[in-house]
Amino acid sequence: MSEDIFSDSSAWGRCRPVGWGGFWLRVARAFPGGWPWSRLALVARRLARRSLTGPVDTMLWGHRLRLFPDRSVSEAGILFLPASWDRVERTLLKRWMAPGFTFVDVGANAGAYSFWVLSLADHSGRVVAVEPDPALARQLRFNVRANGAGQRMRVVEAAVAASGGEGTLIRAARNSGENRLANAGRDPVAPGAHRFAHGAGAVSVRVVTLARVVRDEGLERIDCLKVDVEGREADVIKPYLAEAPRSLWPRRLIVELKPAGVRGHVAGTAELEAWITARGYRFVRRTKLNGIFQL
Repeated sequence: MSEDIFSDSSAWGRCRPVGWGGFWLRVARAFPGGWPWSRLALVARRLARRSLTGPVDTMLWGHRLRLFPDRSVSEAGILFLPASWDRVERTLLKRWMAPGFTFVDVGANAGAYSFWVLSLADHSGRVVAVEPDPALARQLRFNVRANGAGQRMRVVEAAVAASGGEGTLIRAARNSGENRLANAGRDPVAPGAHRFAHGAGAVSVRVVTLARVVRDEGLERIDCLKVDVEGREADVIKPYLAEAPRSLWPRRLIVELKPAGVRGHVAGTAELEAWITARGYRFVRRTKLNGIFQL
């Protein structure tokens, strides 16, 4: 498409999937989640991807969304396999839901978690999606506008770290979920460098602290904080819990936890897990990607 697909003038519905791509997309989504249905859905996804090469307008969880089939693992997951995507986390979020539920999504990417929570929360609930990549932030804002959800979901275009300022976002080659913030004194590219060698390059981004996000958005509570920032989770969580009043501590945490070296993580997360539990959080469970905690 020659038009700016995320401009105010680009109406949702222009990118509806048709032909064989649309057919196999519907087949992939028809399967229930879990084994063995997810295996069959993956076959349908591979067939759909042969025809779906651009943005796809789709209804998901009651929302109008414009998504890309192959830009990130999570984006493809919610487009093709929404019933199987992060089932444990989604089930817990549904269980936790209450009037006025406030959710902060740090490292929102295309907004999978944010739009799932938005589909569950009542009209007094709030979602704050924080994403540094300018292209992903524009996509998030487009999808918020397409659903008239601006009063309930805010998009903050920034990276979150231990201190504010400006930073450099290193874009991954094949999975935007692996974008990461370069950090002074560390090599952001060396671990797993092949993933970044032919990526979209680097882009300057605004960097803020989590405390700044909470203050700017006027949040008086956080029912759940999700953090997925590719090995920099401690830089988000530690400074905030060290300084914020306990009344503003997140009641639940969903934190990406991986050992050192996995997908380019500079440091392991076992120390962060111990640090969180020492602050009064109970470890609820570990999933394939995340650790889940409750205050």
